[in-house]
Amino acid sequence: MGKTLVNVTKSISSAVSNVFSMSISASNETTLMNEVLATRSHDITDIQFRPVLQVITDIFNHALPKVDAIANGPSGEVDSSKDKTTQPNFGAGLRAHASILNKISCEMSCKCAGIENIHATTLSIFKLLSGYSWESIGVMSVAALATNFGELWLVAQLSTTNQLAKSVSLLKQLPSGLTDQANKAKYEVLTSLIVTIVSVVEYIIRFKELRTQHITLEVPALTEALSKVPNAIYWTVRSAVACGIMITSLVGSTPDQQIPSTVDAPEISVVTNKIKDILSYLKHSYKLCVHYIDEYKKEMESYDKLVQIVESSLDQITILSALINFTKVSVAPLFDGSTKKKVQIDELKGKNTFFLVSDLDIQMEELEILCDIYEKDSRNDIHYEIVWFPIIDITWDEATFKKYEQLRLKMKWLSIENPSSIKAPVIRYIKEKWNFAKKTIFTVLDTKGKVIEQNALHKVQVSGSFEILFKKDREIWLDQNTWNLDWLVTGIFDEITEWAKEKKYICLYGGEDMKWIKEFIAQAKRISASAGIAIELVYMGTSSAAEHVDEIIKLLPKDQTHTLRSRKSMWLFWSRLESMLRVKVQSGQTVKEDRLMREVLMTLTYDGSGQGWVVIGGGPETDILVKAKGDLILECFAKFEQWKEKGCQKGMFLQAINGWLSKAHIEKKHCNKLTFPMIEGHVLDIVECPDCGHPMEKYVMYKCCITK
Repeated sequence: MGKTLVNVTKSISSAVSNVFSMSISASNETTLMNEVLATRSHDITDIQFRPVLQVITDIFNHALPKVDAIANGPSGEVDSSKDKTTQPNFGAGLRAHASILNKISCEMSCKCAGIENIHATTLSIFKLLSGYSWESIGVMSVAALATNFGELWLVAQLSTTNQLAKSVSLLKQLPSGLTDQANKAKYEVLTSLIVTIVSVVEYIIRFKELRTQHITLEVPALTEALSKVPNAIYWTVRSAVACGIMITSLVGSTPDQQIPSTVDAPEISVVTNKIKDILSYLKHSYKLCVHYIDEYKKEMESYDKLVQIVESSLDQITILSALINFTKVSVAPLFDGSTKKKVQIDELKGKNTFFLVSDLDIQMEELEILCDIYEKDSRNDIHYEIVWFPIIDITWDEATFKKYEQLRLKMKWLSIENPSSIKAPVIRYIKEKWNFAKKTIFTVLDTKGKVIEQNALHKVQVSGSFEILFKKDREIWLDQNTWNLDWLVTGIFDEITEWAKEKKYICLYGGEDMKWIKEFIAQAKRISASAGIAIELVYMGTSSAAEHVDEIIKLLPKDQTHTLRSRKSMWLFWSRLESMLRVKVQSGQTVKEDRLMREVLMTLTYDGSGQGWVVIGGGPETDILVKAKGDLILECFAKFEQWKEKGCQKGMFLQAINGWLSKAHIEKKHCNKLTFPMIEGHVLDIVECPDCGHPMEKYVMYKCCITK
């Protein structure tokens, strides 16, 4: 559903709701509703709302002369051409509830001796209807009121022509003219209240029907209105009881008597104001619901049209126009970041198109790396264009536009000229068909406008080039099964290449425990001196790249260890590990069969356990790597004497460490964790613990990390 429509309906609904709440704040609503809720039963019965309500409105429309017809349906018109009482099965359906209906009528006509009993009588009715739904309680209460009022009017109307009616009227001492000038003030109050009560019940039924018809659709105004139904029903029943008081007072009254139905009667005034406020709220809410649902239907039609165009058209420009300029609000809907000029969609004709889809919280490191790749890639023989497609879940206001402009200035490729013009059907299509869910994706469309990869971002990050997406053998590199330092740090820390040529050992390490880091650096230098080897230490931070890591870097001894030059380099290191794992999973590789996946998972697992970790390689042992968690490597270094003899032999240093670690893994208690985001359309198969080889248990975790 369009976010603008949602925000508008929420604000209007909230405003109307506040008016409704303010109007009834004088009473102790909580106490009243607690008493009502105490009468409720777990077994809920529904009656046939519409047939009963039609008969009710028919009664009142015949019994209230000179009063506008009571609403009966969305148009507000009453269909008087049909006899509701002759509808098939109507009598049989109502027969099961006739006894209860009669009891409610008696409650209203016999127990309403005075205003002071109105709440008690209302609760009595709720107890009689304890097993009925809220809507049924409203309809049954108004039906009882209609029964009493209809009987009164029937006798009054026939008393001039029918001897039986005249005799009954005489015994009841009904006034000779129910609608004459003397009774005018009384009946204006009564008829106005009845019309309002029936209208409230009508709207409550409409909400019930809307929910039944659109059970899968989340309509904010409808949800809020349904939450207020119990309170609205209470005041409906209470208002019906108040009307019962006025009707009862007519028996034996004379034209000059002041019955408790005048405008000045406190209780009548209270219920009249309450029920009018409720009706006002329900009317506004219903309009919002209908508007929301109508807009939703329009969006559904637009979405279906979009899907048809994108998935069935054979023309590239037609497809791109549908995605970029769905409603044709602009003849030049794109902005070229290199020339700072507006361009038309025709500029994409015959080119591969990459959609960079993200929100406005795209990671700066991720964006900078893509910019670096874009700048260095030779595009002479490659025909492609990148289009940034920003998708947000908030309204485009001045601050949001400003943020968008700041981000766009960093990009040399194309972007949407007016991002607020991106229509809801397009956003839905990208979310549902391309699986966009906040994390940046890089969707590849060929020269015919067809999607050939929903998300190639990780391939680009691993390979460091967009060219990989154009090679016919672009999947061959997935067979990469070599796990070495060159692969880990290429383009991140160039000094490692020189150290490797010098046969130095290289140790990558990470973590946030400063105490462990200092101890590890000291132990590594001690071992280096004892074994007579050169070890270069490089701090890689953590996969979270939190600001805390910056503080750690400031405290590291610069003469004993190296650090990555920027947050971007650190982000690229961890992103490369995650991207490789994602690409492997998406290509159908399994952890059990693919060595590289196991190695990547091991490093991510060690980092996810919240401890320090190390990866050591280089020296003359180019094909061997040492991988260990922080506590184990410290213990290994502390027990150097146990493996010193083998470790000091030429080319045996790493083998000696691995030999000691393999025994320690069996004896050492451990608790490893791997936190990895969901991979679109894929689930990792069984992941074995890097320490003991046992299958790791799967858990569900919800995470929110705000570092700003």
